[in-house]
Amino acid sequence: MQHTNRFDLDLQFGKKYENALQKAVEGTNECKCDRIWHRTGNVYIEIESRGKPSGINVTEAKYWSFCLHSKDRGEDDQIWLLIPTHLLKQFIKDYPIKKGGDNWTSKGHVVPAKDLIDYQIQQLKFHLNEKTIKSENQIT
Repeated sequence: MQHTNRFDLDLQFGKKYENALQKAVEGTNECKCDRIWHRTGNVYIEIESRGKPSGINVTEAKYWSFCLHSKDRGEDDQIWLLIPTHLLKQFIKDYPIKKGGDNWTSKGHVVPAKDLIDYQIQQLKFHLNEKTIKSENQIT
C-alpha cells in the first residue's frame, strides 16, 4: 500500500494489522524463551527429543514465538519475534541440526537470531527473484 496523506486510510490500514496481531497473540502460539542467544547469537529450534519428533515437528500452533531474553531488561521489556509456523518450518531447513537441550538428548536447528529478524527482507528478495525468473522464462 502506498503512503497517503489521508489519515483515515492510514488508520484503517494500521487497524487491520493491529487486529491481525491481536488474533495471532490470542491464537495458538508456541512460545520459546532463549536465555543464551545473546552469547551465541543463535536460537535453537527443537525438532526431536529422546529419539522422538518434538518441538516444531509436532506443534499444532499457528504461530511460533521467540523471546530474545536479556537479564538486563525487565519482564515487560523483552523482545519478541512472532512467525507463522508453516513459514518457519520452511525457513529453518537450510540451517544445521545440532544436539542440544537437557543432557544433549534433543536435536534442533541452530539459526542466527539476526536471520530471524531479517526474515521479512529475505522473503521479499526470494519472491522478487522468483518473479524475475518466471518473467525471463516466459520471454524465452
